[in-house]
Formats: sequence, structure tokens, C-alpha cells
Amino acid sequence: MMNKYAVFLRGVNVGGVKVLMKDLTQLLEQGGFSEVTTLLASGNAVLNSTVDDHLVVQEQCNELLREHYQRDIPTQVFTQEEIDELAQPFGLPLPEPVEQHHGYLTLCASPLDARELGQAIAGLNEPSPYLVTGRAVQWIVAKGTSTTNGVAKLVQAQAKRRVLTTRNHNTMLRIAKILR
Repeated sequence: MMNKYAVFLRGVNVGGVKVLMKDLTQLLEQGGFSEVTTLLASGNAVLNSTVDDHLVVQEQCNELLREHYQRDIPTQVFTQEEIDELAQPFGLPLPEPVEQHHGYLTLCASPLDARELGQAIAGLNEPSPYLVTGRAVQWIVAKGTSTTNGVAKLVQAQAKRRVLTTRNHNTMLRIAKILR
């Protein structure tokens, strides 16, 4: 039986780590995965595997990337069920004007990491709304501030000690559509 997964690479195509999506597709296919599709240049892939444990798939992806690029490129691997949950209508109301805000999801290695990140957001000097959903934390950002607002800076700091990667909710919707 084939299992469907979404793979999110952290920190690619920024800071000198260049991974072309056509190369990623080829690498994953040569690594034994099937029906590999990539989305955007930020390191998003959808694939099928006979393996039914997302952590095993994640380690396989990490090892393929490490061998090919001679450096660690951490991944987060989510099941189709997890993506379906994250692709539901965004869990927080976007402030007005809605078109000037984005819903973001920071993807975490575990539900515990997500809860701890949520607690850290709650402890900011200027608390922001957030929602923990499984292994992800949903948060809102005004357009143009996705790397400079308080939550973004906190996520960047937290990413130095745990594997986190952030995606726009619209990206999650597109990935969910590919998985179906």
C-alpha cells in the first residue's frame, strides 16, 4: 500500500543553500519514492512511499539530502491526514483588512515542540494570537513583516535549537490539493 507524505525542507534557497526543485524530484525518485511533485522553490515536495511511518520517511529524506549535498538539510515530513487537518480553514481570524495579512504555520517535529513554541509566543512582550494544531503552530502576520515581526523572530531563534520550518497557509492548501 502506498502512503502519501508532504516533505518540507528547512532553509533552502536562502543563505547559500541552493536546492533546485527538479534536482530534488530526481533525488527523491532515485531514493525509492514515487509520484514526487514539488511546489514552489522553498523546498516543498509531495511523494508516495511504501513506508508507513513518517519518521522513517523523514530520516530517508534527510539521508538522501545529506549524501547528495554534503551537508544537513533538515526536513519535516507530514502525513496526508496531518496536511488535511492543516489545510482546513485557517484557525485564527485574520484582522482587517484581511487582504493585508497572511496566515502562517510553523511546522514542528512533535506536538510537544508545537506546544512549547505556542507557550513562547504567549510569553512575548507583545503577545500575538496563535493556535497549536497537532505538530504545527498557526499565527498571523501583516504582509511584508513575515521575517521581522515578534513571532517570526521568535521562530528564527527557536529554529537554532529545534527543527522548525514555516509555510504560508495558502501553500498548505496547494499541497493538500496535490495529495488528494
